[in-house]
Amino acid sequence: MVRELITNTVADFKSHYAELKADQSLSRVFVLFMAGTDPDTGDSWCPDCRNSEPHIEAAVKGLGDDVAFLAVDVGDRPGWKSPDCPFRHLDEAKVTGVPTLFEMKSGRELNGDDCQDGAKVAAFFA
Repeated sequence: MVRELITNTVADFKSHYAELKADQSLSRVFVLFMAGTDPDTGDSWCPDCRNSEPHIEAAVKGLGDDVAFLAVDVGDRPGWKSPDCPFRHLDEAKVTGVPTLFEMKSGRELNGDDCQDGAKVAAFFA
């Protein structure tokens, strides 16, 4: 079973990222930057993230135990939209929109509308 981690702080992201990067037992590491939950609806405030979620969840379920998946909650809409949002200024990843998927070792990315395409998501994780 895939190792899944979730974080919503830059410090935790950096800690998990360094740990996963150093873990030689992992063949692949995927990172998803996604929008936070709207407290009024209980759903993501980002429609692209909501539409992407079922495709990403299905693909992650099929991953092996030598794979890690780190989900990063970038916070609420006003925080994310701010040019000062700390997730926009990471050394480890250049995140300009949500959802953004990337594979740590290869550097491959899948962004926005492409994350809503089940075939593209499946191919990304294959």
